[in-house]
Amino acid sequence: MSSSPQPTLGVHLLESITLGMYSDPRHCIREYVQNAYDSIREARRRGLLREDEGKIQLMVAPEEGILRIRDNGAGLGPEEAIVRLVDIGASEKAGTQADAAKHAGFRGIGRLAGISYCKRLRFETSNGSAKSCRVEFDAAGISALTRPGQRPQTIVDAINRNCVASELPASEQDRFFEVMLSGVTNRALLDLDELEEYLELTAPVRQDPSKWRFQEQIRELAAEADSAESLDTVRLLLCSPSGNVLREVFRPFKDTFESRTGRSRSKRRVNVTDVVALPRTGDYAGWWGWLAIHERGGALADVSFAGLRIRMHNIAIGDHSIIQDLWTSPNQALWCFGEIHVVNPELVPNTQRDNFEASNAWGKLREQLRAEVVQLEKEIRKESDERNRSAGILTRRADKVVQEARVNLDSGLKSHNEKQTLLANLQGQRVILEKGLRKRNRSDEETVQLTNQLSEVQRTYVAVEAVKRTKADSDMSYLGKQARKAVRTVLDVVRAELNDEKLFAVIEERVHAALRQGNKDR
Repeated sequence: MSSSPQPTLGVHLLESITLGMYSDPRHCIREYVQNAYDSIREARRRGLLREDEGKIQLMVAPEEGILRIRDNGAGLGPEEAIVRLVDIGASEKAGTQADAAKHAGFRGIGRLAGISYCKRLRFETSNGSAKSCRVEFDAAGISALTRPGQRPQTIVDAINRNCVASELPASEQDRFFEVMLSGVTNRALLDLDELEEYLELTAPVRQDPSKWRFQEQIRELAAEADSAESLDTVRLLLCSPSGNVLREVFRPFKDTFESRTGRSRSKRRVNVTDVVALPRTGDYAGWWGWLAIHERGGALADVSFAGLRIRMHNIAIGDHSIIQDLWTSPNQALWCFGEIHVVNPELVPNTQRDNFEASNAWGKLREQLRAEVVQLEKEIRKESDERNRSAGILTRRADKVVQEARVNLDSGLKSHNEKQTLLANLQGQRVILEKGLRKRNRSDEETVQLTNQLSEVQRTYVAVEAVKRTKADSDMSYLGKQARKAVRTVLDVVRAELNDEKLFAVIEERVHAALRQGNKDR
């Protein structure tokens, strides 16, 4: 008589669906915020909360190693809570495709996301029935079962032996769900600044109206796309251990912001003048988006929201990199910023929410986004060409570098590193001018202007290169050749690691002063 084999689900599988899927500890916070968001939206659908209500409190007590996340959503009754919180991989949110389309989470595993990052994981909830339910996991005990040399355990055994459920009295008006991580083992989960930087990019929170004036315009674009719900938000409040509000988390967009210029540390100001609807290249279904309009003068370096980013249920799916390969030049993916909001239920985020599961729907969306990218690349190239076409701009930029080098030559070069910096800047201008001369349709006047400026750059480069002895060399002339070379090498390493020219200049000057012959402090 044959029978079907009965598989055993070992406790190591639990480790795989917690630590394995939430390798960045902050991802587990996103999962709890996502579940709270689903609960708040469910309460709104039932008429328990108004559209402008719904809040999530994130409370951190670093000294005690405690993190709590509490929402005022629909909550759960005691019987339902025990079943939903103890079961793994079972979720009513995904009963049908329509159910899944209404919820950001649907796999039923996110609730245990924090088990690998704390010693105790506790859930407490009430749905206003005058009773609350508390379910507490001994996370340290479960984690110990996955270590080498332990007696094999099943997931069921591990949960049964390390989980306690209890029923408590509650107010009939009290609806809530709270997650508490005690004995947090990763300090990143106890740093409010780090959590804020992460959540402002990923969580379904509103814009700060004092910094971003286009939110209502974007909401109108969502309504025109018949996708107003894709911009649902909640208030996410960072609180003290006692629950006092410290600040609210907002999306990071700003009307005016600074971007680092190229590889240098200098900044340029970026002003957003408008937002336009996406798509622009076709009448596609299943997604909509917006694109910020601003002067595109290079990659938005050191700007957290740079690039086109995808969201579903107003929660981030990965970052700009998941579609960066659609660009001919990956660097150009950061020349712009905006959002793609996916509303097609056939598109399913993967378990880490850093991409979508492979499917025909995802392939089709990528093709459509590629068409948008092609259009953007054309605009960027045109704008770049128009900026660079002006011989006057090119010569003025080059002349500024030449004059700076001449002033330094007249006063005497301070150090070897200053000399190398000047040479690198002059070489950069030489390359730009030569490229400018190769542009088609240059007038004779422009060609003469660029040629003359190129000659001046080359003469200045030769003059700087000819300097054999800097002030620093003179100060250290009493040192041997090998000693002077060692000092230069150390300073080169400091400069590369520091990546801050102003601070390095201060350090370099102090080093040379300390080594100056006759310095009593040397």
